[in-house]
Amino acid sequence: MKHKTIIFDLAGVVMNLNIERDTEALKSVGFPDFAGCVANDDIRVPMLTYLNGLCTKAEFCRDIRPFCRPDATDDEILWSMDAVLDDIPLSRLQTITELKKTHNVYLLSNIYDTAWQHAVKEMNRKGYGPEDCFDKLFLSYEMQMAKPDVRIFATLLEETGAIPADTIYFDDTAENIETAKRLGIKTVLVPMNRLEDVLETALGRTQL
Repeated sequence: MKHKTIIFDLAGVVMNLNIERDTEALKSVGFPDFAGCVANDDIRVPMLTYLNGLCTKAEFCRDIRPFCRPDATDDEILWSMDAVLDDIPLSRLQTITELKKTHNVYLLSNIYDTAWQHAVKEMNRKGYGPEDCFDKLFLSYEMQMAKPDVRIFATLLEETGAIPADTIYFDDTAENIETAKRLGIKTVLVPMNRLEDVLETALGRTQL
């Protein structure tokens, strides 16, 4: 079956993440590493709320401060969230823009404003803009909803007219993949920062 629509996640798929730098930054303000943060509900909930753009910087710093080093500043806490953000390889942008010539290509990302601005600067630094790579953007901080909530996927399908059976979705998070599958979307689980490892096989398999 030939798929007409391609949906990409951003962080860990289009944009690389620097886990080593992130771990050092988190620990510098008193957090455990990211896995440790996610394992602790008291930290995970405010952290993901912020990283998905569903609360303000001030609200996040207020809610997370009890779990930080007592003398950590707001700027240091916020930097610990941003430190994971890394580069976007030029070759990856070139591949996506080539796909956009023959397919509907959308970005569906759980992201907060600062991280999105970082991603845009990375694209610009390589000579591209979001409009060159994607036909439409679906960003959690703008939509005030986030994956794996089925509503954000349903909104994308409704606004674009994409047919699930004609759509393939690349994400590095299993929960998000499972939601897309339930809607009938073809999915590919991407190893973090390694889109190229699965892209060619996925495109060949789906005859894109």
